[in-house]
Amino acid sequence: MVMTRVNETMSQWLATICGRSTENFFDLATKETKGRRYPWAVSIMLDGKNKLGGTIISPYHILTAAHGFVSFATFDQNPCVIRRYRRPGEIRQRVVAIGSNCVRGYSPSLPNHPDCNKTDVTYAKIKTVYVDSDFVLRGCAGGHDWAIVELKNPLTFDSKIQPICLPFLNQGVNDGLTVVSWGKRNIFDDAGPLLHKIPMQHNPSCTPPWSDEMPTNLPDYVCAKAIDPSNPDSPRTCHGDSGAGLEQRDYYGIATLVGITSFGSRGCPPNELARFTRLSRYLHDICYSTGVCYTVHQE
Repeated sequence: MVMTRVNETMSQWLATICGRSTENFFDLATKETKGRRYPWAVSIMLDGKNKLGGTIISPYHILTAAHGFVSFATFDQNPCVIRRYRRPGEIRQRVVAIGSNCVRGYSPSLPNHPDCNKTDVTYAKIKTVYVDSDFVLRGCAGGHDWAIVELKNPLTFDSKIQPICLPFLNQGVNDGLTVVSWGKRNIFDDAGPLLHKIPMQHNPSCTPPWSDEMPTNLPDYVCAKAIDPSNPDSPRTCHGDSGAGLEQRDYYGIATLVGITSFGSRGCPPNELARFTRLSRYLHDICYSTGVCYTVHQE
């Protein structure tokens, strides 16, 4: 199935609105301040549970991780063994939770959070998914862990739903980075319905803990660690964070998506080395598939 592409006019318009938080948005009708600090963050869900994070880049398109759309024979070895791509029926069972920090309301059978007894989330259906085939061909060990999800119906941007900015080609990565997601906070906890923030520090040398034998030297990796790796309570990426965006902010607070959460050290220890797919390496592919080309054409 051919993916919908935005035209050049919309691509340039996206460049003018992207990456702006809406947390201080004032609604004249209700006289209330409302909005979201991360209005581009989405969850790809199955049976009421977060399975993947994702990031809005256009009214049609979400960027996420490729490994969420394949079925593994083995995953905890290098290289992995992939059995097949997810079937269309499996993909249709998934929905994209958009427009709220709470991906669901109260559930008697799932972990809950007091801030999420009710939710104003919107669930969008998936039309098609593009997966970088090199992720499969290289057995998970060669990078390319990224995918594009196209929604069945285009989004309407408002105070709760906005796109993030794409990086420029070869754009540098800041020291301070952020992941926002609905994954586990550590290996022992269950994931809840409330979005949480994971501040991280860029680790350009990609130095793993001694027990981590997964690849570190691929050109499409951005590596990051917890702010305080010696603290067992330090926020870090864990199960369910895959696909979530790694973002940085400029002087004006504009957010840019520099990476996509791929994997980390086994067990999510506080000193884990988290690997992210470096998005600037795939801007031409994203442009070709989606029409979102504003950072490519400005180079």
